[in-house]
Amino acid sequence: MTFLYIILVIISLLLMMVILMQSSKGGGLAGTFGGGNTASALFGGVGAGNFLTKLTGGLAVAFMVIIILIGVLNKGGSSGQTDFQRELQEEMIVPGTQFEAAAPAELGLPGEAATAPATTGDATSDE
Repeated sequence: MTFLYIILVIISLLLMMVILMQSSKGGGLAGTFGGGNTASALFGGVGAGNFLTKLTGGLAVAFMVIIILIGVLNKGGSSGQTDFQRELQEEMIVPGTQFEAAAPAELGLPGEAATAPATTGDATSDE
């Protein structure tokens, strides 16, 4: 699964670069990075626009296919939890480590009648 995410990031970066290299009617962002004719300088005057258009379409299709593939593979774990969340949950629930809640009287909450601790010995008084 990590492999697909790495490929997705690479395709995303390539797609951004190819889109920025294309020249639009007004020059667009391509003109900002050194002249506006970057594509024709790299790929020749005639086929630059056609090549970049096809490359953009191909990268866009690859991007969508990988996104759908990641979505289908993640749907298999229908619990809605990631592997990391499941691992944390398994570590937290160890048999025999659950604590029982104390009764409210034992907590000595305000407004509750506090029970005096039982004494086992006779109280000796000085006579």
